[in-house]
Amino acid sequence: MRTVTTEDNPYKVAGDILFASSEVESDFRSVDSYGSSVRRKKEDAICSRFHLENESGTGDIAVYQTFPGMELVYNDMHMEYCNKMQSPRPGFIEINYCREGRCECAFGERSYCYMAAGNLSICTLHKKSHTSTFPTSHYHGITITIELEEITDEMRRILKLLSINLTRISEFAGKQDFYMVRANETVQHIFSELYTVQEHIKPSYIRIKLLELLLILTEMDFDRIKNDYVYFSKSQRNCTRQIHDFIVGHIKEHYTIEELAERFEISPTAMKRCFKGMYGAPVYAYLRTYRLQIAEKLLREGNLSVGEIATEIGYTNPNKFTSAFRGEYGMTPTEYKKNV
Repeated sequence: MRTVTTEDNPYKVAGDILFASSEVESDFRSVDSYGSSVRRKKEDAICSRFHLENESGTGDIAVYQTFPGMELVYNDMHMEYCNKMQSPRPGFIEINYCREGRCECAFGERSYCYMAAGNLSICTLHKKSHTSTFPTSHYHGITITIELEEITDEMRRILKLLSINLTRISEFAGKQDFYMVRANETVQHIFSELYTVQEHIKPSYIRIKLLELLLILTEMDFDRIKNDYVYFSKSQRNCTRQIHDFIVGHIKEHYTIEELAERFEISPTAMKRCFKGMYGAPVYAYLRTYRLQIAEKLLREGNLSVGEIATEIGYTNPNKFTSAFRGEYGMTPTEYKKNV
C-alpha cells in the first residue's frame, strides 16, 4: 500500500486552506471597487460590513473572504452609483448576480447594457475601466471577485481536484466586455440559497456554493451563449435618463409618449425601447409604481390626508388612487395609514 504524504493528501491541503480562509483579515481587495465613500461599519468572525454614502443615496455591503484570492460580497444598494469610474485591475475576474433591482454596466465610452433580476454577468477587469450604476436606485445582489495572482498553489491543487479551471474561465471572460447569462434555474439555485442559509453555517456554505458556481462556469460553453442583451449608445442612455428625471420631477403632470418624444427629440419607438431596457418597465408602468411608492412614503410620514397625497402624486380621482394603491399594497390608503 502506497503511503499518502502531506504533499499529495488532498484532505490535508483542503483543511489548511479552510482554516486559513476562516480568519478575517483587514485587507478586502474587492472593497476597492466601491469607491471612496466606503466606511467600515462592523467586523466579526464571519465577515466585515461596510456602509456607503454619497449625494445619490446609501448602500451597505457584507464581505466574506472565502478562499485565498476570492471574496464574496452581498450588495444592498439604495443609491444611483457607488463608484463613477473603476480603474482597470489586472488579474481580476468579477462575477455579479442581480437578485432584484437593476444594474447598469458600462465599459469605456462604447455602450451600456442592463442586468435584471436573475441575471449573471462575468467579466475580467484586466484592461478595461468600467462603472456600475443603479438606474432605479435599488439593487440587491452578489459580487464575487477572484484575484488570480493571489490563488495559492495549494488552492490551485484543490481546484484541479474538483475539475475547476480558472484559466479557462478567465480566457473566455476576456474575449469580450462581459458575458451575461440570463436568468435560469441553475443560476437561481446557486444564488437563492445564499440568501436563506442559516447564519452559523454561512461561511462554510458560501464556500461550497462558490465552488459549485466555478465548476458550472468551467463547463459552460461561452461561445454558445446567446448574448441577446441590448446595448445602448451613450446618447441614447443620456436622453433616456433625462426623460426619466423629467417625468419623476413632474409627477403631478401627465405626458403622452409622443409629447415626451418630441420634447427630447427622440422617436417614440426608440424612447419606449430604451426606457424599458434601462428601467425594466414601460414608461407608464414605471411611473405608476413610482407614484405609489411616493404615496406609501407620504402615508408613513402621516403629514398629509389621503386626498392630499392623491393630488400630490398626480391622481385627480381619489377612487382611482385608492384602487391603484390597494392593487399594489393589498389595502386601501386609509387602512395602510392606520396600520403604520
